[in-house]
Amino acid sequence: MTSNPTTWARVALLIALSAIAISSAIPTARAQGPRILLAAVDGAIDRSTVDYLQEAVAAAQSGQYAALMVRFDTPGGGLLETVAIAELFNGARNLPILGWVGPVGAHAWSAGTILLVSTDLAAMAPGTTIGSVAPVEVGPGGIVPVTDLKIINAVVNATREELALHGRNVSLAERFVVDNWNLNASQAQTSGATELIAASPTDFAKLANGRRVVVKTDTVEYKNFTLATAGAEIDTFSASTRVRLLEVLSDPLVASLLLILGIYLVIFGISAPGHGAEIAGIIILLLALIGLGFSVDPIALLLFIVGVILIIVEIKTPGFGVFGIGGIIAIVLAAAFLAPLRPLRFLVSPDYQIFFLASFLIPTGFFGGFLLFAMYKVQQVRHRAPIVGEMVGQPATAVDGLRPGEKGYVMHRGELWQAIADEPLSAEARVYIRGVDGIVLRVSSTPPPAPPSGLLRRRLTFLLRRKAA
Repeated sequence: MTSNPTTWARVALLIALSAIAISSAIPTARAQGPRILLAAVDGAIDRSTVDYLQEAVAAAQSGQYAALMVRFDTPGGGLLETVAIAELFNGARNLPILGWVGPVGAHAWSAGTILLVSTDLAAMAPGTTIGSVAPVEVGPGGIVPVTDLKIINAVVNATREELALHGRNVSLAERFVVDNWNLNASQAQTSGATELIAASPTDFAKLANGRRVVVKTDTVEYKNFTLATAGAEIDTFSASTRVRLLEVLSDPLVASLLLILGIYLVIFGISAPGHGAEIAGIIILLLALIGLGFSVDPIALLLFIVGVILIIVEIKTPGFGVFGIGGIIAIVLAAAFLAPLRPLRFLVSPDYQIFFLASFLIPTGFFGGFLLFAMYKVQQVRHRAPIVGEMVGQPATAVDGLRPGEKGYVMHRGELWQAIADEPLSAEARVYIRGVDGIVLRVSSTPPPAPPSGLLRRRLTFLLRRKAA
């Protein structure tokens, strides 16, 4: 019995089509399973954080994700930005927002605690901490608690509203803010600040499955659904280039340092024009203003102006540096007032405030001192008498060799000069400068005769004058 080639071809085609169908069915089945989009809030909470999370919420909604998980590891940040993010979470009515503090060693201090309790379901990894919501200031005497009831009540109310919306323990608001409570993962779960303890996003998704999420007030229900996150695939969210750039510029430390650097560059550009420092300074100032959101303290602005005026006076009337030093001190004080760490504008942990001030004021003073030194050197060069004539008699090195009457190059004190000789000179030969014609040196292999000493010059001058008389 012989086989029909057509039959075998059909069988092979059928097998190939079956393999394709099976292989394509696997990713389809996987794609139909639950997926969670993971976003991260690291560092200080600022305007870029709002834009970042807006993009994350939109991506989770358009991608039909089962939930958006936000990982927190933050010292806190702007209170206005925190309220805006909380409203964003509550307004995403068809999207569960899961908040997770992790990994081990992470924390959500101050404004970060408010954001955590603003999520629909909150969890913490073992070895993490939340709390320290009490507004504080770093002053001459160290860390000082804020006692202004208007500020304290505003922070308490913002925290209480979010706890109530998500059915959590509202009494924690005053304990977080007034008593400055800090809670680890177990304490937070026991006290009703969070619901779960999860070591990883995958564990969180597994534990969250089947839990009911309800976000409501007495009159408005924002969310009411049951989570289906078992075996969910975790996708990491990647922000747009615009948000990433804004994230760098909006960092309060980066924006403040850019402002100081821009001011110093403009001052240096005024004192030593022609190097492009003033142009670079203006560009950096514009970037700093974008990052700061044009929110410069009036006192800081006044001190900046005074500091710039004093430094310019020092440039125009150089003396003992009194005006310049005074200008640098004024700018350092302006930097201290500029630091956006004071309540109610910013709500960050005391450790971050100390780190911020140290990282901000030390470079400010250092760059200021370097600026004064650079301007002093510039003024020295400007007031120095021309020294071209002093080059005569000094040694140099022929670069590529010189032919009589033709221009070549020599190296003198690390600088390349055009040179001409009356004799052939080989490469790397030691030559001596006999004269200077503009920017061209006249050189030879023998040193020129030494000029007459001062006494001999005076005697020759006396004899010539007697002869002339």
